[in-house]
Amino acid sequence: MGGLGITGVGVDLVSIPRIEVMVDRWGRRFLERVFTGAEIEYCRSRYAPAGSLAARFAAKEAFIKAVSPAGPGGIRYRDVEVVMSDDGVPGLRLHGRAKAALGRSEALISISHEGELAVAVVITCPEVKT
Repeated sequence: MGGLGITGVGVDLVSIPRIEVMVDRWGRRFLERVFTGAEIEYCRSRYAPAGSLAARFAAKEAFIKAVSPAGPGGIRYRDVEVVMSDDGVPGLRLHGRAKAALGRSEALISISHEGELAVAVVITCPEVKT
């Protein structure tokens, strides 16, 4: 994918009201199917939980698009976990098939939400040795 070492790109845009409807309708069933316990706890601690949930949902979709453009390939939403560093920088912790799909690459993520929309971009590239 060019000379920059980028191996995949995924982007996703999510309606925050749509996530609110899903939480209202399905409650814990929806939350526990899509998000890890740590993600649910983090989002519930935020001023606007739906925005944080929507941004994480977008990140999961963007990751799947970056690593498997032909489809999800069995990656479950809970296999892709958005984590925050101590200084507030988002990152991904991968499990199961998501970890296998990434292989020896690394995934960089950016997420944001404003108004009624949340967005995420994931770029995959060869693993950087430090």
